[in-house]
Amino acid sequence: MIESKDIIESTYGLKVLSIKPCCAGYILDTDKGKKHLRQCQCSENRLFFVHDAKTHLYKNGFTNLDTYSEALNGNPYMEIDNKYYVLTPYFDARECEFGDDTDAIKASVALALMHKAGKGFRPGEGLSVPSDLGRLPESLGKRYEEILRMRRKAERERGAFDYIYLDCVDKFIELAEKSLNIFNGSEYVRLVKKAMAEGGICHHDYSYQNILISGSKTYITGFESCSDELRIYDVVNLLRRKMRKCNWSLQKASLLLDAYEEVYPLSSDEIVIMKAMLLFPQKFWRVANRYYNSRRSWAQKNFTGMLEEVITEYHDHIRFMNQFDKLFK
Repeated sequence: MIESKDIIESTYGLKVLSIKPCCAGYILDTDKGKKHLRQCQCSENRLFFVHDAKTHLYKNGFTNLDTYSEALNGNPYMEIDNKYYVLTPYFDARECEFGDDTDAIKASVALALMHKAGKGFRPGEGLSVPSDLGRLPESLGKRYEEILRMRRKAERERGAFDYIYLDCVDKFIELAEKSLNIFNGSEYVRLVKKAMAEGGICHHDYSYQNILISGSKTYITGFESCSDELRIYDVVNLLRRKMRKCNWSLQKASLLLDAYEEVYPLSSDEIVIMKAMLLFPQKFWRVANRYYNSRRSWAQKNFTGMLEEVITEYHDHIRFMNQFDKLFK
């Protein structure tokens, strides 16, 4: 990248004083402050969409994010050897620790602030909009069918993983059916129509590496997967990540939800959808799906261990779901 120093300077109109490699690209010391340069696998359309989303957030008061620097030609990227690179602020911060309550609360507050600032977002004209809005029941229904298909596959193959899968699959099927039944009886369609009318931003990858903490500041990065989706998608992902660090503690869930709702309250319809999403055995489906689609002999022991972890978590998960309604009383 050092050999591209002149290209960077001429593209962005800045002076590069030094370039240091880091795990996710390069740290640039420039006359306009420290910057982070990294390659981005996104399409040009996606880069413009993400840039529009970040610009909307920034203009609406959520400034703790990795905005793309605009090149002198107005593009939110630079191109070197037919590859796209983005230049963002460099944050001297650490990754969020979901096992730490203080970090998790900060992540929850930052998410609420981001969602609130995202209201009314509409991408630029001519951009195709990445959207899963309205497809959640269909997506989970397909995963439910895959769980059933994998049960039939396990009955034929009867390996070590298959025996463990068959021993527990029925109770996870029951969870999936309860989840889908809630969706069928909910106001999901009305919620989707409301989200379409209002506009908004769902991060869609709200994981620890995309939440950076420095003192009292919490930064959100990694918006490349952001899309048009219900905000509850992000809230559920955050809750799941925290719950797996604390044996599905109702009290810990309450800390996160209280922090979120203090900034941006949830509606009764959103709470119902949250319950349906949390009920669905997502990790059980994911582990089995990855196993049956990889089928590498070396992977069996690893996947068996992951499946056993999911099974161990089952009773804590059930206990939590049985008490879920207490979180909002």
